[in-house]
Amino acid sequence: MSENTIKKYPHADHRQRVRKAFREAGADGMPDRGLLELLLFYSIPRKDTNPIAAKLLKKYGSIQAIFDAPYEELMQIEGMGESSALLLTMLPEIARRYSGNGKDVPLLFEKDEAEKYIQSLFRESKNEEFYIVCLNAVGGAVMCRRLAEGSENLVRVDKRAILEAAFEADADSVILAHNHPSGEAAPSPDDITLTKESARLLAETGIGLTDHIIVGNGDILSLASTEKFRDIFSS
Repeated sequence: MSENTIKKYPHADHRQRVRKAFREAGADGMPDRGLLELLLFYSIPRKDTNPIAAKLLKKYGSIQAIFDAPYEELMQIEGMGESSALLLTMLPEIARRYSGNGKDVPLLFEKDEAEKYIQSLFRESKNEEFYIVCLNAVGGAVMCRRLAEGSENLVRVDKRAILEAAFEADADSVILAHNHPSGEAAPSPDDITLTKESARLLAETGIGLTDHIIVGNGDILSLASTEKFRDIFSS
Protein backbone atom coordinates (compact mmCIF):
# COMPACT_ATOMS: atom_id res chain seq x y z
CA MET A 1 0.00 0.00 0.00
CA SER A 2 1.45 3.35 -1.02
CA GLU A 3 1.73 6.27 1.34
CA ASN A 4 -0.79 8.22 -0.74
CA THR A 5 -3.50 5.64 -0.10
CA ILE A 6 -3.21 5.85 3.67
CA LYS A 7 -5.94 8.07 5.05
CA LYS A 8 -5.08 9.83 8.26
CA TYR A 9 -7.75 9.78 10.96
CA PRO A 10 -9.14 13.35 10.73
CA HIS A 11 -9.29 13.94 14.50
CA ALA A 12 -5.87 12.45 15.33
CA ASP A 13 -4.10 15.81 15.72
CA HIS A 14 -6.91 17.17 17.87
CA ARG A 15 -6.74 14.16 20.16
CA GLN A 16 -3.00 14.64 20.56
CA ARG A 17 -3.58 18.28 21.54
CA VAL A 18 -6.19 17.32 24.13
CA ARG A 19 -3.91 14.66 25.62
CA LYS A 20 -1.03 17.15 25.71
CA ALA A 21 -3.26 19.69 27.49
CA PHE A 22 -4.02 17.14 30.19
CA ARG A 23 -0.37 16.15 30.61
CA GLU A 24 0.67 19.77 30.97
CA ALA A 25 -2.21 21.25 32.98
CA GLY A 26 -3.83 18.26 34.67
CA ALA A 27 -7.55 17.95 35.33
CA ASP A 28 -7.72 21.27 37.19
CA GLY A 29 -6.43 23.09 34.14
CA MET A 30 -9.06 21.74 31.75
CA PRO A 31 -12.76 22.52 31.38
CA ASP A 32 -15.33 19.80 32.06
CA ARG A 33 -16.05 19.42 28.37
CA GLY A 34 -12.38 18.81 27.57
CA LEU A 35 -12.05 16.21 30.32
CA LEU A 36 -15.13 14.35 29.14
CA GLU A 37 -13.93 14.49 25.55
CA LEU A 38 -10.58 13.02 26.62
CA LEU A 39 -12.22 10.32 28.71
CA LEU A 40 -14.46 9.24 25.85
CA PHE A 41 -11.42 8.78 23.58
CA TYR A 42 -10.93 5.45 25.33
CA SER A 43 -14.40 4.10 24.59
CA ILE A 44 -14.91 5.77 21.20
CA PRO A 45 -11.63 5.28 19.34
CA ARG A 46 -12.37 6.82 15.93
CA LYS A 47 -15.01 9.49 16.28
CA ASP A 48 -15.19 13.11 17.40
CA THR A 49 -16.23 12.91 21.06
CA ASN A 50 -16.65 16.65 21.58
CA PRO A 51 -20.37 16.70 20.57
CA ILE A 52 -21.17 13.82 22.92
CA ALA A 53 -19.38 15.57 25.78
CA ALA A 54 -21.45 18.68 25.05
CA LYS A 55 -24.72 16.70 25.09
CA LEU A 56 -23.84 15.10 28.41
CA LEU A 57 -23.05 18.44 30.03
CA LYS A 58 -26.18 20.04 28.60
CA LYS A 59 -28.34 17.32 30.13
CA TYR A 60 -26.60 16.86 33.49
CA GLY A 61 -24.77 20.14 34.08
CA SER A 62 -21.58 18.75 35.66
CA ILE A 63 -19.17 15.84 35.55
CA GLN A 64 -20.31 14.76 39.02
CA ALA A 65 -23.93 14.51 37.87
CA ILE A 66 -22.86 12.59 34.75
CA PHE A 67 -20.90 10.08 36.84
CA ASP A 68 -23.92 9.64 39.14
CA ALA A 69 -26.32 9.01 36.23
CA PRO A 70 -27.68 5.45 35.78
CA TYR A 71 -26.26 3.33 32.98
CA GLU A 72 -29.67 2.98 31.31
CA GLU A 73 -30.13 6.75 31.28
CA LEU A 74 -26.70 7.36 29.77
CA MET A 75 -27.48 4.87 27.01
CA GLN A 76 -30.26 7.16 25.84
CA ILE A 77 -27.79 9.94 24.95
CA GLU A 78 -27.25 10.08 21.18
CA GLY A 79 -23.80 8.79 20.29
CA MET A 80 -23.28 6.84 23.52
CA GLY A 81 -22.69 3.13 23.34
CA GLU A 82 -22.41 0.35 25.88
CA SER A 83 -18.67 0.88 26.35
CA SER A 84 -19.02 4.60 27.00
CA ALA A 85 -21.96 4.23 29.40
CA LEU A 86 -20.11 1.50 31.30
CA LEU A 87 -16.94 3.60 31.47
CA LEU A 88 -18.77 6.60 32.95
CA THR A 89 -20.61 4.55 35.56
CA MET A 90 -17.54 2.46 36.40
CA LEU A 91 -15.14 5.34 37.07
CA PRO A 92 -16.73 6.72 40.27
CA GLU A 93 -16.91 3.22 41.73
CA ILE A 94 -13.21 2.68 41.03
CA ALA A 95 -12.41 6.16 42.37
CA ARG A 96 -14.19 5.40 45.64
CA ARG A 97 -12.21 2.17 45.98
CA TYR A 98 -8.96 4.04 45.27
CA SER A 99 -9.64 6.98 47.57
CA GLY A 100 -10.03 4.94 50.72
CA ASN A 101 -9.82 1.22 50.00
CA GLY A 102 -12.66 0.88 52.49
CA LYS A 103 -10.85 2.78 55.29
CA ASP A 104 -12.85 5.98 55.02
CA VAL A 105 -16.24 4.48 54.20
CA PRO A 106 -18.83 6.33 56.29
CA LEU A 107 -20.61 4.25 58.92
CA LEU A 108 -24.31 4.94 58.80
CA PHE A 109 -25.73 2.99 61.71
CA GLU A 110 -26.27 6.23 63.64
CA LYS A 111 -29.19 8.37 62.51
CA ASP A 112 -27.22 11.63 62.66
CA GLU A 113 -24.41 10.27 60.51
CA ALA A 114 -26.83 8.90 57.92
CA GLU A 115 -28.73 12.18 57.70
CA LYS A 116 -25.53 14.22 57.36
CA TYR A 117 -24.34 11.98 54.54
CA ILE A 118 -27.70 12.03 52.76
CA GLN A 119 -28.04 15.82 53.00
CA SER A 120 -24.72 16.24 51.21
CA LEU A 121 -26.10 14.36 48.19
CA PHE A 122 -28.77 17.01 47.55
CA ARG A 123 -26.77 20.16 48.27
CA GLU A 124 -26.96 21.43 44.67
CA SER A 125 -30.23 19.74 43.64
CA LYS A 126 -32.96 21.86 42.07
CA ASN A 127 -35.13 18.93 41.03
CA GLU A 128 -36.27 15.87 42.93
CA GLU A 129 -33.69 13.08 42.82
CA PHE A 130 -33.67 9.54 44.14
CA TYR A 131 -30.60 7.80 45.58
CA ILE A 132 -29.75 4.41 46.97
CA VAL A 133 -26.95 3.95 49.51
CA CYS A 134 -25.83 0.33 49.72
CA LEU A 135 -24.40 -0.88 53.02
CA ASN A 136 -22.19 -3.77 54.04
CA ALA A 137 -22.69 -5.92 57.11
CA VAL A 138 -21.18 -3.34 59.47
CA GLY A 139 -23.15 -0.41 58.07
CA GLY A 140 -20.46 1.00 55.79
CA ALA A 141 -21.58 2.67 52.57
CA VAL A 142 -20.12 0.53 49.77
CA MET A 143 -21.99 2.24 46.95
CA CYS A 144 -24.07 5.36 46.50
CA ARG A 145 -25.94 5.83 43.23
CA ARG A 146 -28.49 8.26 41.89
CA LEU A 147 -31.25 6.17 40.36
CA ALA A 148 -33.50 8.89 38.98
CA GLU A 149 -34.00 12.62 38.53
CA GLY A 150 -37.41 14.20 38.01
CA SER A 151 -38.97 17.64 38.11
CA GLU A 152 -39.10 20.17 40.93
CA ASN A 153 -42.06 18.33 42.47
CA LEU A 154 -41.83 14.72 41.31
CA VAL A 155 -39.40 11.87 40.79
CA ARG A 156 -40.24 8.33 39.74
CA VAL A 157 -37.97 5.36 40.30
CA ASP A 158 -38.25 1.83 38.98
CA LYS A 159 -38.19 -0.65 41.86
CA ARG A 160 -36.18 -3.00 39.66
CA ALA A 161 -33.41 -0.38 39.61
CA ILE A 162 -33.34 -0.49 43.41
CA LEU A 163 -32.93 -4.27 43.39
CA GLU A 164 -30.34 -4.21 40.62
CA ALA A 165 -28.20 -1.63 42.44
CA ALA A 166 -28.41 -3.60 45.69
CA PHE A 167 -27.41 -6.82 43.90
CA GLU A 168 -24.54 -5.09 42.08
CA ALA A 169 -23.13 -3.79 45.37
CA ASP A 170 -23.68 -7.14 47.13
CA ALA A 171 -25.44 -5.09 49.80
CA ASP A 172 -26.53 -6.43 53.16
CA SER A 173 -28.94 -3.52 53.52
CA VAL A 174 -29.77 -0.24 51.81
CA ILE A 175 -30.91 3.28 52.59
CA LEU A 176 -33.23 4.98 50.15
CA ALA A 177 -33.22 8.76 49.89
CA HIS A 178 -34.90 11.48 47.90
CA ASN A 179 -35.51 15.18 48.22
CA HIS A 180 -38.35 17.70 48.17
CA PRO A 181 -36.47 20.81 47.02
CA SER A 182 -39.55 23.03 47.02
CA GLY A 183 -41.30 21.80 50.14
CA GLU A 184 -41.26 19.99 53.46
CA ALA A 185 -39.76 16.57 54.04
CA ALA A 186 -43.12 14.98 54.88
CA PRO A 187 -43.69 11.80 52.82
CA SER A 188 -46.42 11.66 50.21
CA PRO A 189 -48.71 8.62 49.89
CA ASP A 190 -46.62 7.54 46.90
CA ASP A 191 -43.45 7.81 48.97
CA ILE A 192 -44.93 5.52 51.62
CA THR A 193 -46.16 3.01 49.04
CA LEU A 194 -42.75 2.90 47.34
CA THR A 195 -41.05 2.39 50.70
CA LYS A 196 -43.31 -0.51 51.66
CA GLU A 197 -43.01 -2.22 48.27
CA SER A 198 -39.24 -1.77 48.20
CA ALA A 199 -38.90 -3.20 51.72
CA ARG A 200 -40.93 -6.25 50.69
CA LEU A 201 -38.99 -6.86 47.48
CA LEU A 202 -35.61 -6.42 49.17
CA ALA A 203 -36.60 -8.71 52.05
CA GLU A 204 -37.50 -11.46 49.57
CA THR A 205 -33.86 -11.45 48.44
CA GLY A 206 -32.39 -11.25 51.95
CA ILE A 207 -31.52 -7.54 51.80
CA GLY A 208 -32.71 -5.20 54.54
CA LEU A 209 -34.17 -1.72 54.14
CA THR A 210 -32.55 0.35 56.87
CA ASP A 211 -34.23 3.69 56.19
CA HIS A 212 -35.84 6.01 53.69
CA ILE A 213 -34.64 9.55 54.28
CA ILE A 214 -36.38 12.57 52.76
CA VAL A 215 -34.57 15.90 52.53
CA GLY A 216 -36.85 18.92 52.34
CA ASN A 217 -36.27 22.62 51.87
CA GLY A 218 -34.76 23.25 55.29
CA ASP A 219 -35.68 20.00 57.06
CA ILE A 220 -35.02 16.26 56.91
CA LEU A 221 -37.06 13.21 57.87
CA SER A 222 -36.02 9.64 58.63
CA LEU A 223 -39.00 7.36 58.08
CA ALA A 224 -37.33 4.61 60.11
CA SER A 225 -37.16 6.97 63.09
CA THR A 226 -40.78 8.04 62.73
CA GLU A 227 -43.04 5.90 64.91
CA LYS A 228 -45.89 5.48 62.43
CA PHE A 229 -43.51 4.10 59.76
CA ARG A 230 -41.05 2.19 61.96
CA ASP A 231 -42.57 -1.24 61.34
CA ILE A 232 -41.75 -0.98 57.61
CA PHE A 233 -38.03 -1.31 58.23
CA SER A 234 -35.77 -4.20 59.14
CA SER A 235 -34.49 -4.19 62.69
